[in-house]
Amino acid sequence: MYSKIYSGVALGIDGMLITVESDISMGLPGLSLVGYLSSSVKEAADRVRTALKNSGYPVPSRKVTVNLSPGDVRKDGTGFDTAIAASILISMGCFIFSAEFNKELEQTLFLGELGLDGKILATSGVLPIVDAAAKQGIKRVVLPVSNCYEATFIKDVDIIPVNELADIIDIFLKNEWGDVFTIPDNPCVKFDSFTYDLGNIRGQEVMKRGIIIAVAGFHNIILTGAAGSGKSMIAKCIPELMPELTYEESLELTKIYSVAGALDMKGGLMTRRPFRSPGQNVTEAALIGGGPRPKPGEVSLANSGVLFMDEFPEFQRNVIEALRQPMEDKVISVSRVRASYTFPARFMLVSARNNCPCGFFPDRRKCRCSASEIYHYQNKISHPIMDRIDIRLEIKPVKFEQLFSDEKGMDSTTAKKQIERAIEIQKNRYRNETFSFNSEIPQSKIGDYIRLGDNERRLLKSIFEDTEISARGYFKLLRLARTIADLEGREIISTHDIEEASFFRNEAGVYEDWR
Repeated sequence: MYSKIYSGVALGIDGMLITVESDISMGLPGLSLVGYLSSSVKEAADRVRTALKNSGYPVPSRKVTVNLSPGDVRKDGTGFDTAIAASILISMGCFIFSAEFNKELEQTLFLGELGLDGKILATSGVLPIVDAAAKQGIKRVVLPVSNCYEATFIKDVDIIPVNELADIIDIFLKNEWGDVFTIPDNPCVKFDSFTYDLGNIRGQEVMKRGIIIAVAGFHNIILTGAAGSGKSMIAKCIPELMPELTYEESLELTKIYSVAGALDMKGGLMTRRPFRSPGQNVTEAALIGGGPRPKPGEVSLANSGVLFMDEFPEFQRNVIEALRQPMEDKVISVSRVRASYTFPARFMLVSARNNCPCGFFPDRRKCRCSASEIYHYQNKISHPIMDRIDIRLEIKPVKFEQLFSDEKGMDSTTAKKQIERAIEIQKNRYRNETFSFNSEIPQSKIGDYIRLGDNERRLLKSIFEDTEISARGYFKLLRLARTIADLEGREIISTHDIEEASFFRNEAGVYEDWR
């Protein structure tokens, strides 16, 4: 007897429907799986056979063939187990379905891994699969209970929770799907509570201003200065300053974490921008994504949020250089012989570094590094990477008077109000565009949103000639000036905005006096 039902697979952060066909016929007894399968899917034959036996429906001693199509797409993972088992159950002819139930079955998708005892276990990548299924006319999805939370945020799809194979057998016997999974309130993934406040950082008002500009326009920033000057601490203040995720950003981010298997099984849509801080020993694959079955890396897990790389020069050179594509294109492509996967990588890079290996330069009373060591240390960050960083800020040591002053200066509450006003201006300005922040303005749109007067053009020409700025750097300078003008509530960019942007862009380099 022949049967057909649907399952799905995650390709990058997109889902794809997989047709699961089963046929039981005369021939040499055995369970054969075909359809361009990985070893984890081939192993499903043993899991499914044993789970069916322990659920009271052993596979008959006949030739059982299961095909997963389309045949040119590699199937990987354990999420097909439930669909394979359900398809075999139908092919065994043990159930009588009404015409209405048969029609409903054609609009149902099955996902989940099977344990040998018939338990249905959670699987990764559920959210993008359910999203793709809904767009292709699937009306209900049968899922492990622990995967149901993330799937409920896809509209117009009924989520049917199951704990074991016996629950599916009960559905087939009664021709009823049972209760639809619902949650009283939309839960959200909870990150650590960030309690860092700009007001706790004494002095460093210039650094605070640079951070405000970076967050307001989603600009990349590098903080360079002596050890202990507050670089890492101010970076940890950034999450509290960032705006809430939009629904589209939240859904995309949740898909990424779902595919990575890093989503809280009892959480829902992620509503807070991520703050990822990989260690210096992170590999290139862990940073940009990869593996035999490609999964998102840190640049994708930081999507719509912050990727903080402390002690930037201490990362391996190939790891740093791997940031070129995602910083420029806002996506990362992971290519394999049989397929290519694309993951979003729209992050704000916040990096910090010392001026030399010992961390004391330019204080020659403490620094014992030679000129050659300082040169090689600073040049671990290549020019193409530095050119992609909008703000290159030099951090001066805090003076004693500032450290013990009662004046806190700019605090996070005041800074966030400034940032929110600037972001609201950008939101209204780019409401009909595919981008949201000034740093994302494509070069083709620069003339539409950044208009300059004669004085501003003359100033830019002077900066361009004096600093030998690159073409990329020139346009980044304009985007930076656009953000500064928004923070001041001005639609027209002034010479003051360009001068401040040039200061934070710092094309002259960082601490040249080592020579």
